[in-house]
Amino acid sequence: MSRVVLHEPGLMVADAVLPPELFKALGRDVAHSEFRSVHAQKWDKSWRLWDGNPLRGESVYFDPSGLFRGNGAAYPTGGVVDVLIEQLRAWAGVHPDLVGREGSDWVALYLAPWIYPVGSALSLHRDGEQYSGAFTYFVHSRWRTHWGGELLVSQQQALEIAPAAHEGDAPWMSGDGNADADPGGIATCITPLPNRLVLLGPDRPHRVARVDQNAGLHVRASMAGFFLRAP
Repeated sequence: MSRVVLHEPGLMVADAVLPPELFKALGRDVAHSEFRSVHAQKWDKSWRLWDGNPLRGESVYFDPSGLFRGNGAAYPTGGVVDVLIEQLRAWAGVHPDLVGREGSDWVALYLAPWIYPVGSALSLHRDGEQYSGAFTYFVHSRWRTHWGGELLVSQQQALEIAPAAHEGDAPWMSGDGNADADPGGIATCITPLPNRLVLLGPDRPHRVARVDQNAGLHVRASMAGFFLRAP
């Protein structure tokens, strides 16, 4: 039975979100997805040069009003991912303080499978204003403490980032500037346990810690995406 293990402003973590058989079925679907590098067409500057080479699969959209013309499958797909989308809507409905209310604060959502192999990471960032919140659901079958890949969520909400006091290279190239500063210097550490769901509000800077060499041939696999505000 699913249970909330952490709930604080802008952050919720729930475990055992899907029944075991559905969790396994979704993991099989992810394993059979077609993946490409996040940099397949050009360098995606959401990732820094030192963040490695994460992979992503095809997006799935829940867009009942047809406001977005996303490249990907449309809900309902007839697959087990539909169950996850229904769970996401249900959890968002229970926790409107995190991501807002469906139909007013957000009107659609999309998600995609993601793989972070050994050596990959996602540097500190805050999600764009077009999103009312974000989510990650972990689909790998096992994870160990020393494998890395933790989601680190800053305790302090994001502040307006002032212009850098000196000239420097763009952050994705060098790490210069205030975008790399963790406001407050304290973060909540969330281990990517299987069948765990994270809901994240729009004002919490966060990053994905590097998947450690200890993970070996294991990858950090997830279904992750965003709740979309009306355009």
